[in-house]
Amino acid sequence: MEPIRMLVIDDEPSICEACRSVLAKRGHTVDVCTAGISGLEAILTGSYELILLDIRLPDLDGMEILRRVQQERPGEQIVIMTAYSTVQSAVEAMKLGALDYLAKP
Repeated sequence: MEPIRMLVIDDEPSICEACRSVLAKRGHTVDVCTAGISGLEAILTGSYELILLDIRLPDLDGMEILRRVQQERPGEQIVIMTAYSTVQSAVEAMKLGALDYLAKP
């Protein structure tokens, strides 16, 4: 697999660093944001092939970020991840255009 550029948006620094560590070992370039507003800005101004996005962020809800990105940059590859998984949020994320939905342990 060719290395790709990714963005991880999660308010837990340990999750961000774990994702960065694992993905960087596979040759990928990984940027991290620990807040929703800075994450949204990074998506809209950057160039990422895959975005890992937490639903619960302190300043801007992950679903709102997903909505805004799909309006402004449709087709972005976004995987929603959450420790608060529900069928309702999974369905909503997929309807909004998420590539996948992952439950964090």
